[in-house]
Amino acid sequence: MKALIVDDSKINLMVAQKILEKIGFNVDTVLSGEDCLEKVKNNNYDIIFMDIMMPNMDGIETYKHLKEINNFNTPVVALTADINNTRNDYINKYNFNEYLAKPLKIDELQKALSNLGLK
Repeated sequence: MKALIVDDSKINLMVAQKILEKIGFNVDTVLSGEDCLEKVKNNNYDIIFMDIMMPNMDGIETYKHLKEINNFNTPVVALTADINNTRNDYINKYNFNEYLAKPLKIDELQKALSNLGLK
């Protein structure tokens, strides 16, 4: 399984990458929404983990652009430490496939993957 992690924090990328690799994912990482769009145009992913709060193009805007790509159907999981929005906001209002709070917890990650039929 191949995952893309999008986060403007190198530390967050490294932590998420190690967790995902530990459970068997091949992982690519990018530091911005713009880089995410380029990666997705040139690679196929089973899942994308998207930080919500990023400079220039946030995760919600990046996801809107992803959905404009022909035949894009990769599950996208919102990653955030934002306490102002709820899980339902990210899934129902912004149409993310799943939501995970930061810092990532392996049991919550595995539950989200199971909900998406990926583990």
